[in-house]
Formats: sequence, C-alpha cells, structure tokens
Amino acid sequence: MRRFYETERTLMDYREREKSRWLRMLFITVISIAISLLITFLTLLATGTEMMPVIFIIATIVPAVTAPIVSWSISGLMIKVQKLEETHRKLAMYDHLTGLLSRREFLAQGNELLQMCQSNNQPVVFAYLDLDHFKKINDTYGHAAGDEVLVSFANLVKKTLRQEDLLGRLGGEEFALILVNTRVVEAKQKLELLRKTVAKMTINYAEQPLKITVSLGVADWDRPHKENLISLMKRADNALYSAKSSGRNQLAFAKLF
Repeated sequence: MRRFYETERTLMDYREREKSRWLRMLFITVISIAISLLITFLTLLATGTEMMPVIFIIATIVPAVTAPIVSWSISGLMIKVQKLEETHRKLAMYDHLTGLLSRREFLAQGNELLQMCQSNNQPVVFAYLDLDHFKKINDTYGHAAGDEVLVSFANLVKKTLRQEDLLGRLGGEEFALILVNTRVVEAKQKLELLRKTVAKMTINYAEQPLKITVSLGVADWDRPHKENLISLMKRADNALYSAKSSGRNQLAFAKLF
C-alpha cells in the first residue's frame, strides 16, 4: 500500500514538473522578447534609423525562436538532475533486493512513527523477524536461492500488513516490523499466524522446493515516555535471542522493565 501511494505521488510530481516546465518556458520567452524589444528600442532611439520596423520585427522573432529552445533544454536538464537525485534517494531509502525500507530509513521513519503514537497515546509493538538457518540455504543452494527466499519472505510479510505498519530489512536475513495501534494480545495472534504461514510456505527455486522458518523477538512499547526506538529494539533483540536459543521457529516476548 505504501508503494502504491508513492507511485501515485511520483506521477503527480511528474505532471507538476511538466506543467512548471511549460510555464517556465513561456515566462522566459515573454521576458526575452520584452528585453530584446526594450534594448532595440533604446538603441534605435539613441541612433535613429529608417529600418526601425524591420529591426523591431527581427528583435521579436529571434528571442521568440531561441528562448523556447534554450529554456526547454535547460528545464529538461533540471528535470533529469531532479530524477537522478530522486533515484539516489530511493536507493538509500529502500533495500535493492526486497524493496523494503533500508535500515537507515526504517530507523528514521520508526522514530517519527513512535513520536506520533506517543502523541496519540496509541500502543505499539516492535518485532524482529530472523530467518532460521539462512546461511545453510546460501551454502547449499547458492546466494541466488538465498535472494529468492528473502524476496518471497518479504512479499509474504507485506501482504499481512496494514498501510500504517512499518516493515524494513535491517540486513542479511534480519527484518524489523512496527505494528501501530496494536496491543500485545492482537500482535501475538497476528505474528504467530505469520510464523505458521512461513513454516508452511514452499519456495520453488530451480525446480528445488525450499522450506524456511522464522524466529521472532517481540517487545511492546511499555513505557512510551521513557523508552525510545533503540531501547525497544534492544528488548526485542533479547527476546529474539531467547527464541533462537530455545530451538528456533518460535515467538518470544521481551520481559518488561
């Protein structure tokens, strides 16, 4: 859903840029003609000549032809530069493989989201999602198979989320999720269902069916006025360690303060 609205916003930005490009060209053309006529008039007024009408016509035609071409080209270059900047920004914001938020962007948006939830007094649940024995998949079937697993897992998780939730890939096989306006009981049901769905999922790679499981470390925002995103993540990380050490393919909740 987030990506859909981003696409809509990108199309609107493109239309606005094209509209402003035409307006910019028209403005520059009118100004160029006006300046050309003014300079010509002042020059002829000072020197005097019988060719004044012809010169005025030339002074109008030349900028009327050259100004649109020059301004259109410059505007095109400006738009290209803006597109390149947007491309670099998106590369920094999103993980190139899964299309999820990058670690840096997840932390930035996550902090903003927690502040908003704090203002609205909404409950929040944070979860680490870590694929079990992912290295074994890479070692056995190759990194291309590992990439296919990551993409399939990311797509599955995205389907379970609401627009207001936040999902990112923090690195390797580690993902992070923030569930907004969600209490512990609801989060436990939702994440447990996700864990079971992942365990049942089969990923076909090169005619080879791959099975995966995921371990989850979960922490609820127990003290919103005393806890930030980093401390919330630390508690969830401890819970994830507990889930891993207890046999994997399970969900563990962080202890309260």
